[in-house]
Amino acid sequence: MKRRILLLEDLASQRATVREALEDALQGNGEVKEFSPGASGVREGTHEATLIQDIRAAPNSPVDMIVADRDLSGYADMYRGLSEDTVRHVAEILGLPHCGYARGDRPDDPEFVQHGDEREACIRLSLHQGLEKFAARVVAIADGFVSIAAGLEDHEAKGNFAPGKVLAAILGKPEYADKISLYASGDRNRLAAARRLAGASPSEQIQRTTCLLGYWLWDSVLRFPGVTVGEIPASSYLNIRQDVFIGDENVRGLFARAIYEGPFAAAKVPMWWRGALDDLVAESGCEDGRAMVSRALKTEIPQSECCEDPKKPAGYYCMLSERPVSLENSVGGLSWFPRGADLARISRSKLEELGPWL
Repeated sequence: MKRRILLLEDLASQRATVREALEDALQGNGEVKEFSPGASGVREGTHEATLIQDIRAAPNSPVDMIVADRDLSGYADMYRGLSEDTVRHVAEILGLPHCGYARGDRPDDPEFVQHGDEREACIRLSLHQGLEKFAARVVAIADGFVSIAAGLEDHEAKGNFAPGKVLAAILGKPEYADKISLYASGDRNRLAAARRLAGASPSEQIQRTTCLLGYWLWDSVLRFPGVTVGEIPASSYLNIRQDVFIGDENVRGLFARAIYEGPFAAAKVPMWWRGALDDLVAESGCEDGRAMVSRALKTEIPQSECCEDPKKPAGYYCMLSERPVSLENSVGGLSWFPRGADLARISRSKLEELGPWL
């Protein structure tokens, strides 16, 4: 399926450069259109109302995903002072994925928003790693939404929307449905999108559900370690020192069967299914991943190190310091952690530093 990306960039000097980078990343399998202000002919009303009409009108329409600079204040005339929040809200109303980006060194997602209760219908990236990497991530994100939409088309029980079961089916892991469902508990910021499904046409339901599940997968299920684990949480969970797990291809190769290859995989750090890691260790008959690797490679592999006390094995992951941490030296169950993210913790030093804000 070709991907149709609408680019909102207020600086003319930057617009063509970003568009060309995105076109190169698409490799002919899609198109990038520069936003055409005033396409609908509507000239009066709020930025939000006008933007909705303009995006629905040719040549801006049809569109599958909006990619927008996070600072759009340079748009002149009818869109002078256009804000990221307005674009994000319009995309949500239209049921379109929205990927915001920043020039310079502003942090990208997930570092941009630390608290789960601040999660929004938007994916945030940065240009600080260069246009080529940025464009590749955008296309990988677009592919992720396309993959989810295709999975929804194949899903038989479209009318019975149990998000955990539906997402687990799309990911090809129906056995993880209950665990994934825990990531939805208390996520009230998804309710507005869920309410918009009522009364929508079948095609619009697919479109809106794609956004709902895509943001949830990106910002919650793949972000908080529990069902899946990234490089650092995986090393901690397997009890393998971080630098060894990340840097030694022979070590990582032993866990290749557990790699996550679902939607957004190419836009994230390498990730693994935690349950599949458990299966590999269990099949080996070893007590943990470190023992399994040590036996397989016939060499002693160093254990994971808690960021608070390197003498202790870790096992968990501090969401704020992004380092391995032990159960004893951390706190879990914060209100902004999804219930399914049982490996997510906050180290005690970070808790002392930032406790009043958490």
